[in-house]
Amino acid sequence: MSPGLYPHERAYVTPFIALSSISFVLGAIFAYKVIFPPAARYLLGLGQDFRLLLKADDYFDFIIIVMLGMGVVFQMPAVTYVLARIGLVTAGFLVRIWRTAIIVILIAAAVLSPTNDIPNMMLFAAPMLVLYVVSIFVAWIFSKPRTAS
Repeated sequence: MSPGLYPHERAYVTPFIALSSISFVLGAIFAYKVIFPPAARYLLGLGQDFRLLLKADDYFDFIIIVMLGMGVVFQMPAVTYVLARIGLVTAGFLVRIWRTAIIVILIAAAVLSPTNDIPNMMLFAAPMLVLYVVSIFVAWIFSKPRTAS
């Protein structure tokens, strides 16, 4: 038994915790394997004309920031799950606002990207766009129909 939670509340919380944990780990792995190598190449390539003094703690801070950023970005389906379960978001709503969502995703990718070049920004935006489509399916599966009380 979980203290403080009724059985119907556990039915909402358990999938969220599982989805959230798995999504964060997948986001961190994606950042380390896909996003970090080109971003590091770009940043290290800036110092070709002079001697670049890079400290190890700066390098590790950069890795951690990129991994945390993508881990948070990969929470999009988990947040959509919660919003769909409480009736705030539906798949139809997400489909209707897709143009606005693309603009917001591109702005967020530009802000979150550690470098200022377009290819690295698109490396951030691509998984966000895919996660938006996944979020539409999550909302479609788990949406709760609104009822008048």
